[in-house]
Amino acid sequence: MKKLLTITAAVLLSLCMPAQTKVTFVPQWTPQSQFAGYYLALEKGFYAQEGLDVTIKHMGANSSESVCDQLFNGNAQIVGMQLLQAAIARADGCNILNVFQLTQKSGLWCIGHNPLTCPEDLDGLRIGRWKVGFSEFCDILEAYKGIHINWIPFIQGINMFVFGAVDAILCYNYSEYIAIRMAMGDIEDDHVLKFSEYGYDCPEDGLYVREDYYDGNRETVEKFVRASKKGWDYARQHPEEAVDISMRYVKEANVVSDRTHQKLMLEEYLHLQDNPATGKADYAPVDRKIFEEMNQALINTGYTTRKIDFDEIIR
Repeated sequence: MKKLLTITAAVLLSLCMPAQTKVTFVPQWTPQSQFAGYYLALEKGFYAQEGLDVTIKHMGANSSESVCDQLFNGNAQIVGMQLLQAAIARADGCNILNVFQLTQKSGLWCIGHNPLTCPEDLDGLRIGRWKVGFSEFCDILEAYKGIHINWIPFIQGINMFVFGAVDAILCYNYSEYIAIRMAMGDIEDDHVLKFSEYGYDCPEDGLYVREDYYDGNRETVEKFVRASKKGWDYARQHPEEAVDISMRYVKEANVVSDRTHQKLMLEEYLHLQDNPATGKADYAPVDRKIFEEMNQALINTGYTTRKIDFDEIIR
């Protein structure tokens, strides 16, 4: 009788669960706690509760394809991308939509071996920059300030800075900056240039889909966003568990990192989700004024030749 009741309960549970829609999500980088909320939404069943069968597939550090390529070659239905990169891609003809804005502030910094008191101090320096992007704003900065920077591309890591091969290096406050501190000790404040203090505080990470996919699968997209928010809320309430699960993804992908780094990363990344207007992580959509200012900067510096309307890319 007990076995029969167990089977009956399982059948009833399966009947109550909605039909599962397959979705592949590709974050914009290798496994780390920057994506903890999505891991938790999967592990805690938040996606499944919405009727989604989600696969998280990470990009490799040496990948020759962009996340935008992943959308248009059919490898993903939803991707993570930065707003600035997405606007450039949309101007270039990639019909993508922002369906969820996660971070509300910029974490892009520059760390120097010598003091960096203003953007003009970057003139003439050899500065490490990611080969895959994430630093388009710096081209805008060069054009606005009339300076010239000798960019040295790198894939990942901090070795070129630690060993003095470059004068400075771009970093994110939740990623490379932590690694530099762990390797070299505390960094003096006047060696840190925070671009957000010089007119660039554009929100960064969000979720993007193809426009035609959104038109035909709007409910699926909304379910994914809703479950992802639950995952991030859970990460905020249970940071230790969020780091534990992130470390599992890190180890499975053979990414070189440790728990201390991932814990500090999560703490800083959660701060970037706070809405400056409310001080809370309320997942505010992209601000129209900020987007239009960013868009105009892309036009003024020749980064793009077509103005992107706010309603063209933001949902």
